[in-house]
Amino acid sequence: MDVEKIKRERENWEKKFEKARERDIEFKTDSGIPVKRLYTPLDVKGEYTEKVGFPGQPPYTRGPYPNMYRGRVWTMRLFSGHGTPEETNERWKFLYKHGETGFSAAVDALTFNGIDPTNEDGAAEVGTSGVPLYCIDSMFALTKDIPIDKISVALVVEPFTSAPVCSMYFNMAKMKGYDIRNLMGTTQNDILTMTVGYIPYKNVPPNHLLRLACDFIEWTVPMGNVPKWHPINFTGYNYREGGIDAVQELGFVFASACSHIENIIARGWTVDDFVNRLAFHLSAHKDFFEEIAKYRAARRIWAKLMKDRYDAQDPRSMQFRFHVQTAGSSLTAQLPKINIIRTTIQALEATLGGCQSLHTNSYDEAICLPSKEAALIALRTQQVISDETRIVNTVDPLAGSYYVEWLTDEIEERVWDYIEEIERTGSIDKALSTGWLYKEMRDAFHKRQRRMEKGEEISIGVNKYPVPYDDVTDVFRTNEEAMKIEVERIKTLKKKRDNAKLESIFDKLRKVLEKEENVMPVMMEATKEGATVGEICDIYREIYGIWEPPLAI
Repeated sequence: MDVEKIKRERENWEKKFEKARERDIEFKTDSGIPVKRLYTPLDVKGEYTEKVGFPGQPPYTRGPYPNMYRGRVWTMRLFSGHGTPEETNERWKFLYKHGETGFSAAVDALTFNGIDPTNEDGAAEVGTSGVPLYCIDSMFALTKDIPIDKISVALVVEPFTSAPVCSMYFNMAKMKGYDIRNLMGTTQNDILTMTVGYIPYKNVPPNHLLRLACDFIEWTVPMGNVPKWHPINFTGYNYREGGIDAVQELGFVFASACSHIENIIARGWTVDDFVNRLAFHLSAHKDFFEEIAKYRAARRIWAKLMKDRYDAQDPRSMQFRFHVQTAGSSLTAQLPKINIIRTTIQALEATLGGCQSLHTNSYDEAICLPSKEAALIALRTQQVISDETRIVNTVDPLAGSYYVEWLTDEIEERVWDYIEEIERTGSIDKALSTGWLYKEMRDAFHKRQRRMEKGEEISIGVNKYPVPYDDVTDVFRTNEEAMKIEVERIKTLKKKRDNAKLESIFDKLRKVLEKEENVMPVMMEATKEGATVGEICDIYREIYGIWEPPLAI
């Protein structure tokens, strides 16, 4: 490459067209990165093998596997959960029949917060925002006739409820005759999703949430109980929905991952004992090229973190693999069918960026939980991309774009700076306790809101070509009898279980929590005997106390 020649020709081009008329707007990415009119080889720094390299080799910028989608396309996984476990089971079977390749159970608000429907707090919320999973009997209903030995299942629960809910799932599998060491799946188990992603009800302090999350990681993978499971899914998607940008999303994700890694290492394990089973869940937002560059930068950052900070020896430890969800916050109740277009473009970002698993949002999600028709269209969107576009024919097809490579470098540099800023506050639980992360979320939300109000961020049908809500769209309604059904399920369970034996196990759980031992062995005992999620979480609250997040700063 003749660098001097390119410099001369670019200077001549700039002089010739310096007065070319441009729109009177700021050209920048969603994260505020200024974008030049033109990018050339002069904008791409560093050696190819050092910065970009080859897929399946460090620094994994071009993908964790050498063949990527030429070997196997991404897992097609839609969130499902509504009404009762039986109804969610029907939705799973419907999507499986039509080609879904991974199941995901989004739980309802009560399960998420560790509250039984028999409790006076908010029983009306049963099944309205996800599937209710309060006891082991619910797991049998959820998975009836589902080949859980052949397909991975994601359980979208957090550290507060990950141990009880997942132990119910593992006990159910054992009772069905499965060897849980062969089960494939993912638990969200992310303390930031439970704190800055959503503000839960009657939560416990962050240091205890971190400990519970790491108990589950330790028990499943390095201890070898469920070694094929992904025991945590750092869910940048959920924080991104609160208004932060792409750089902050990766900063939150990696700073949180480092805190968990260091907790597990402090227990006596090496990074290579467990880190290749950690999972990540990122957003696909509006800025097409920035999101693709974000995924490429994320792989490079992770490889460097593992090699330079934690001295990982196993190449698998340096492979950053991730699930992507299209941006729910970009969907609008106005012109809801336009959401199909938004979702398709965002799904292209994810696949051109090399995701391992993808959730495409349903077009009606700004109005209600996904209807059957909308969920099928969301699945077909992925299938059209996979089977008709031929973007799967080659690995990392946008590599070599001067803009994409420059933007990948720029995002990486900004993320490293942001990780350092977060870590100056301490570990991730300290960043929560001090309120620092809440301030970042609050400021980002207000910044994005102002951009929308000023028209700097465009949303078709809302602040450009505005229209009223589409009253024609059918609204999916959840089962009005769900509360009655789930209350009866728990009452029936409590009548048939050995309540005296369970009280003894609860006392054992209290002692385990006080001694700070790993909670999972006693949790497996408790849920096998019929303990409910609410009963277990009430013991957490009893021992740890209830935390009030520092929201007002």
